[in-house]
Amino acid sequence: MTLLTDLKKAGKIEKTGATVKLPTKLNNLGTENMDVYRIPLKYLYYNDKNGRISTAIAGYHGELKPANDTIDPAYNDFVAKLIEQNNPAALKRTQKSIQETCQRICGYVLEDGRIVDGNRRYTALRNLQKATGKTYYFEAVILPFSYDNQTDRSKIKKLELAIQMGVEKREDYDPVDLAVDIYQTTAGDDAMMTLADYANVANMNKKEAEKYYQGAVYMREFLKFIGADEDNYNIIKENQIWSPFYEMGKSLAKNFDDDADSQVQKNETMRSYFGLILHDLHVGVSGTPARTHMRDFTKNIVKSPNLNEFNDEVSDAVEDLADTLQERPINNTTDLMTQLTEATDNIIQFGDTYDTYMRDAQNGESAEKFIKSIKDSVHYYQELNNNGGLAGNLRYGEMSDGQIKELQDYMRQLNILSKELFNTYAEER
Repeated sequence: MTLLTDLKKAGKIEKTGATVKLPTKLNNLGTENMDVYRIPLKYLYYNDKNGRISTAIAGYHGELKPANDTIDPAYNDFVAKLIEQNNPAALKRTQKSIQETCQRICGYVLEDGRIVDGNRRYTALRNLQKATGKTYYFEAVILPFSYDNQTDRSKIKKLELAIQMGVEKREDYDPVDLAVDIYQTTAGDDAMMTLADYANVANMNKKEAEKYYQGAVYMREFLKFIGADEDNYNIIKENQIWSPFYEMGKSLAKNFDDDADSQVQKNETMRSYFGLILHDLHVGVSGTPARTHMRDFTKNIVKSPNLNEFNDEVSDAVEDLADTLQERPINNTTDLMTQLTEATDNIIQFGDTYDTYMRDAQNGESAEKFIKSIKDSVHYYQELNNNGGLAGNLRYGEMSDGQIKELQDYMRQLNILSKELFNTYAEER
């Protein structure tokens, strides 16, 4: 790949006349202003080590190789599409601004053309160049660093964090992107930096950074559990299930010790958490309600004396669930949902056990909580009725006549039981 430093020497890249000071000190580079250059777009490419981009392309191992447009534009085209899909309105604003007033904020690139900061601006410039046929340039500081040099990696990451999360505070990371970025930056023997250093540069509390790190660990374990690539984080993002892993990480770190028996129980509990996540996905629960379920599970079962008993009762269902999911490759949400349908019996079995333990735990606390659990159940059926009889995004066209008849049978049983309970309560008054 052509080095920008060579292009400077050849006179193919020129200075704009502007200078900037780095937002953080890197080997004395931050003590003086640095020149900004006008760089032809064809010599640049998106940074696959960037937290947001690495998360998005993680599921495409072997299919995408980072390269500038002179070598293969497919990589840049793919990432550009992801950036546009992520926030089309913001990209349109940037594109309009550049078209009307030129690029106002410079970016940062490495010697090999890898973009450290300025992905949206670069995308807008590429779009304008394609649409108009005119030649556009990306204005950026060229940093004398390379990812090929192990000692440079921490410096590059420090600058990226200072721009995107620390000193500049331009944008909030998606929590999955942040968790993955923390994990990829700080995990392993050849980590770019320690977790404490990451937290310091990113203006994060170290304990909070640790929680995100643990969340990433359990996302990866979950993806292996369902038979997906452990880097395929898009499955987590598409289904809005980050918060369960964040809550799980907190719980497993807090409620288990380092001794062998506790670690065995911790691993069994992790798989029970996975069962709950898959159960919630199957019935259409995600986002904040899914986080609430995880917290309730932690409070009422994980912290209770009944945890081992619960893990034992659901272990077969969880194991069979994993086996069913792993029968076919899972590359995306569609694959996952198809396999979950195949595992309906296992999910029902897990859900029935979970509901029983949760009711027992909640009802055992007080009469008020027992009444509240009944009230919540009534509310659930009211919501079900308001939604035409189905939960979440389910549609009758997706169900067989046999399944609808099964629902009728359950409602008939519920009707009979409610009348009997009504009479029982009347006798006790």
